[in-house]
Amino acid sequence: MRFASEDDAKAVPAAAPRFTEGVHETRFLEAIHENGLRAQRFSYVPGSRSGWHVHDGEQALYVLHGRGVIAREGEPEGVAVGPGDWVHVEPGEKHWHGAAPDATFVHLAVTASGATHWHGPVTEEEYETASATARRATGE
Repeated sequence: MRFASEDDAKAVPAAAPRFTEGVHETRFLEAIHENGLRAQRFSYVPGSRSGWHVHDGEQALYVLHGRGVIAREGEPEGVAVGPGDWVHVEPGEKHWHGAAPDATFVHLAVTASGATHWHGPVTEEEYETASATARRATGE
């Protein structure tokens, strides 16, 4: 059993080019076993975001603060998320997540297993379209 303390956690700039400038990552749980569970907190300044990526395993995002946008490949409109919202990302689902243009955004990311595969940055056009057309999350 392991315990992760907020007092021991350190936020660091998230790795470029996987994230735009203005994103910080705090790692709480590292995988114990190869391809095991891991958990981080990500903090975004307005307009910052991840790049396109895919997870081998499931991922759960839990929004702590602010307003964010999440978009899936093939769906130009984004989904607006806020405090208390959960997002379940399926294995192999290409997506990105980031802050709304005018708000900060903080979420927890718990990834069940496997690697994350990065597929390049989200263009300004993709970000602006997803943000401008973001619809409120529903219980799909």
